[in-house]
Amino acid sequence: MAAFFIYTTKMSDDKNYHVQRLSDREFSDRDAINEFLDSEFLAHVGFIENSTQEPFVIPMGYARDGDRILLHGSTGSRMMMQIAAGAQICVTITQVNALIAARSTFNSSINYQSVMIFGRAIVLKDNEKMAALEKISNGLIPGSWDYTRPITAKESAATMIVALPLEKYSAKQRTGSSHDEVEDMNLPLWAGVIPVERSFGTPVAAEYASDIPVPAHILKRGQ
Repeated sequence: MAAFFIYTTKMSDDKNYHVQRLSDREFSDRDAINEFLDSEFLAHVGFIENSTQEPFVIPMGYARDGDRILLHGSTGSRMMMQIAAGAQICVTITQVNALIAARSTFNSSINYQSVMIFGRAIVLKDNEKMAALEKISNGLIPGSWDYTRPITAKESAATMIVALPLEKYSAKQRTGSSHDEVEDMNLPLWAGVIPVERSFGTPVAAEYASDIPVPAHILKRGQ
């Protein structure tokens, strides 16, 4: 059975930000949405490229900081430059939880969670920029900010950090097992759920760092 949820603020009257199918299953559990966003680290950022007017979708690391999503990239990136100039973007975070095998191709599906966040991001500066970069760094590998050498002025100047408010967003998920038509119930075909699980493997040292013990925060992330 599929389940869908949505939460929007300031856009409640705009149907473009609402789930169109099975809208009666929408709900506004912000805590569940925050928990989902905190469990992931890869987003896909969509925007319209100015010179070609074609849509681009770029994968990049992110972190949630309260009521906003933090993104970082090169100051020379055309996407980041357009974001800094006020371009509308759509940030999508997705987690696949299972493959659904039904007795028909039509009813086969995927269990997943997905959140799309819409709007314009703002560029962060100075101390706020450094705090955001620390948040993103520790979101990817907890403890890495304190372990690695400090960022240099040159590296900071080449890095742009932007914050997208969690104000306009749509969230959707499918859960449960397979669903088949009544007329297919007696078919001698297997149906059910194939769980998808994510795990981190054993850390592998770079050749130039092979003589250094793996630090505790890396081992913990690799578990």
